[in-house]
Amino acid sequence: MITANDANLWVADDRGHRLLGREVAQPSSGRRGIVGTVLIYISKTTDKVVKRVAHMRPMDDSGREWTADPGSLQPLRPSASNVAADTR
Repeated sequence: MITANDANLWVADDRGHRLLGREVAQPSSGRRGIVGTVLIYISKTTDKVVKRVAHMRPMDDSGREWTADPGSLQPLRPSASNVAADTR
């Protein structure tokens, strides 16, 4: 069912999000997962971002996918861009 608020939003895939494909923890729930996609909801009337939603795949074999605020997620491992190169 589409609500009036949903009809007033554009939804776009954030293909460049820094957490895509990464293993992350969601501290508020204690769950760990892999970020499958991040969606951006944009107001059609103001053209401003209303919210971002990360769609998560579980790492605990439960099969229960969930959504989370990507700003609340913590990477479990540093990204390659955050790790200094070994110069030995």
